[in-house]
Amino acid sequence: MGRRRQFDVRWQDEGTESMTHNIDTMSDDDWPAVRAIYATGLATGLAAFASTPPTQSDWNASHLSVGRLVTRVDGMVRGWDALTPIADT
Repeated sequence: MGRRRQFDVRWQDEGTESMTHNIDTMSDDDWPAVRAIYATGLATGLAAFASTPPTQSDWNASHLSVGRLVTRVDGMVRGWDALTPIADT
């Protein structure tokens, strides 16, 4: 997926401990965690019209190859984002 970049973001909400969140380029190894987070969102019935997460190949086909990021806390994927193409109309 190209060159990997990592950014460290540190913040602290009032009354909580400071945590470091690492924003990193998504890799194929991240797919199980991304799929689990996706499934958790779908289970709410509010996230999308789908009821089950897609396969990795279907997900890859529906998202751009750039702009795929994960957020890690203590080395574990805790969030993700990815860009999808839209019609230019």
